[in-house]
Amino acid sequence: MVLITLIFMTFISSCSTEEIVTEAETEVVDDNEDNDPDEDGTDDNDNNPAVDTSLPCDFTLTSIPENSTIIINCVLDLEGNTISLPQNVNIKYEGGEIKNGTLVFSGGTIDGDLLNITLGINGNANLSSNVFNFNPNKWDIVQGATNKETSLTNRKNINKAIELVDSMGADVFEIEKMDAYFNVEANKVNREYHSDRSIRIPSNFHLKMGDKTFLRVQPTHFPSYSLITTYVKDNVKISGGNLIGDRWEHDYSPIVDIAGVARDTHGYGFLLYIIGSHNVTVENVTFKEAIGDGITVHAKTIRNPDGTLGADNRTSENVLIKDCLFDEIRRNGIAVLDADGVLIDNCDVLNTGNGEQAFDASGNKISSSAGTAPRYGIDLESLRYIGDDGTVNEINKIENVVIRNSRFRGNEAGDIVVYTATDVIVENNYFDKWVANFASTYVTIRNNTFESRDPSFFAIGIQSYIVNVRGELNHNYTISNNTIRNYRTGMWVAGKNQTVTNNNIIDCVTGILLISDLHDSEFSGNTITSDLDVSFGYKNIVNMENTNNVNISDETINVKNRPISLINFFDQSALNSTQISFKGCSFNTDNTNFKLHVQSGKNLEFDNNTSNTDFEIIDSENIVLENNSTNVN
Repeated sequence: MVLITLIFMTFISSCSTEEIVTEAETEVVDDNEDNDPDEDGTDDNDNNPAVDTSLPCDFTLTSIPENSTIIINCVLDLEGNTISLPQNVNIKYEGGEIKNGTLVFSGGTIDGDLLNITLGINGNANLSSNVFNFNPNKWDIVQGATNKETSLTNRKNINKAIELVDSMGADVFEIEKMDAYFNVEANKVNREYHSDRSIRIPSNFHLKMGDKTFLRVQPTHFPSYSLITTYVKDNVKISGGNLIGDRWEHDYSPIVDIAGVARDTHGYGFLLYIIGSHNVTVENVTFKEAIGDGITVHAKTIRNPDGTLGADNRTSENVLIKDCLFDEIRRNGIAVLDADGVLIDNCDVLNTGNGEQAFDASGNKISSSAGTAPRYGIDLESLRYIGDDGTVNEINKIENVVIRNSRFRGNEAGDIVVYTATDVIVENNYFDKWVANFASTYVTIRNNTFESRDPSFFAIGIQSYIVNVRGELNHNYTISNNTIRNYRTGMWVAGKNQTVTNNNIIDCVTGILLISDLHDSEFSGNTITSDLDVSFGYKNIVNMENTNNVNISDETINVKNRPISLINFFDQSALNSTQISFKGCSFNTDNTNFKLHVQSGKNLEFDNNTSNTDFEIIDSENIVLENNSTNVN
């Protein structure tokens, strides 16, 4: 085999000026030729000693021809000059440096390793590779603990590098190793203002960080910040690395910001703020110790009152948060405020909002790093206003969120709150506290494992929220195939059109608690078992008269105490028809002295159930018992 290399009209420069090649050269290399050390035992490389790339270059760039390739393996000091290059000049890096000046390109390329804080690039040039390897030393990034001024320079310098390589066609910005602080403090809570003071990621760009990359927030006394933002961007990826807030070093003294707003809680410091951006991937990033949220996802600005986006507004869409760790975040691990399409997959969300608020002798809060509300692992909370006439103004909106394959441990207020959102799926997760809600619709909670770290908790709690004009704002929940273990209450559910099926509730004091304002709902195929000395299947709160048309069927209950304990159940109801029915269920207790207990109840139907204990009906009316089978041993 023969290798043929052709070189056409190429000017090659290095520390020693070489020739201008004016004719085509042909180099023929025969594969059969011995290219190993010479016969005398010496290597050809012995005749080419290593180049000392720290030496000054012995040439300039002032008189090179068009279509040239320049090799830099020396130090080329432009001495503050601006050099206009001819057309299509390509500059290659072989260990040297170009500094202290500006190059103006007319086409051509330059290797990214030659870029640095002292070299300006103007005109029309591309990087020779789409991958840029960021060297902190070449961009005057001061690593380690520093002051506000230096950390501000750090932020400006990294932004300058990002903007430059983005303008030159690179779409991967790789940081293999760096540990530096960045001054990103913001003295008001405003999305664009935050972005201006952050590390800014452009569209069609991948910030790729190594495990030894740490971007840290310079400690501040200002109430808010964003370490990294994507402000109205498209096709962004952020991967690897560690984003660290200033939670433990922050000065929490109350402050009035430049907008005149009193900021006593300092809960708006974010490590990543995704603002009105589409197609954003966040993968394998560690988020720790923010004073606010690890990640916040929001729209560019507020919506119209009817929930539509204005002409100059857009929400965040198609956001993927995958394989990330969130630990010791002060407010929320992840907060979604306005978005359409968020997938959170295989993340660990730990220890959010921990630390108890301290108070002085007069009961006033003492400023501290203690968690600040909401203190949830994930908070899906779109801002809404309810008018005096009962109308709901949806100035924010959350739709199409999936949270799956993730683990939640040690989160203070709870693991997930589906506060105000639509079309949410929570599946295949591990929880040690609870999933709760406020006013959301079309929510699926399935195939999760709940194992309480504190037996006083509930696992799933769905409340009712009724507005005059809109009616029930919590409706169409599907809760299925979850395993719930060691809670005081397995679940309680209110709202409308709820479906609760095939859940396995183990060793809870109360399996399912029936509460008021539950309508048109189905419970079916759930299993409640407990070896706790005190344990019940179904219980209720008082004042249940606003619950109606609830069908409970094919339940299997095996507990120590009463499988059914319903007291003051519909006793104040104005209806005289069945409001809740139990059909085809199996009710069993370890102690048959405990009965299927209904006291001061009304409008209940028990049909075709089996039990190892009797019914005990006290001071009740309109209790229908049909086709039930009792086998008392």
